[in-house]
Amino acid sequence: MSRFIIALVTIGLFVGACNDASQGEPATHKNGYAPVLKTREDSLFHEVMKGHDAGMAKVGKLRKNIAETTHQLDSLGKLPVKKIDAAYKEALVNLQTNLKKADDEMDNWMQQFKLDSLADNKELRVKYLEGEKEKVAAVKEHIFSALQQADSLLKR
Repeated sequence: MSRFIIALVTIGLFVGACNDASQGEPATHKNGYAPVLKTREDSLFHEVMKGHDAGMAKVGKLRKNIAETTHQLDSLGKLPVKKIDAAYKEALVNLQTNLKKADDEMDNWMQQFKLDSLADNKELRVKYLEGEKEKVAAVKEHIFSALQQADSLLKR
């Protein structure tokens, strides 16, 4: 009997959790969460998080390309000097530097971003979020640019 009650309660909780989506609002995320953007602060925070999510979605590929450039440079280092394409090697070094910088920028931005910064002062929080929106957009664009550069060079 107690197993039946536990199963019934578990099913009830599961169904309740599944039906707890925002009423009448479209889901904008894969997990069904639809943010309620009532204020400028809410909208800015949402934009900052979208920039973060877009950049973070590419960090795995970014790090894979860093490893690939390292591998390519190691392989070139084993060749006799006469057989090394100096321009290609320089392009790989520049690419690796650019990829690492983009990765570091995302890490630094995430460490410096304060989720609840100035929560008690809406006007200053809006200014803070406007600045963070610009910063994360620049980081995201650097990531995308470095990946585009990697796609061009590593497909050689």
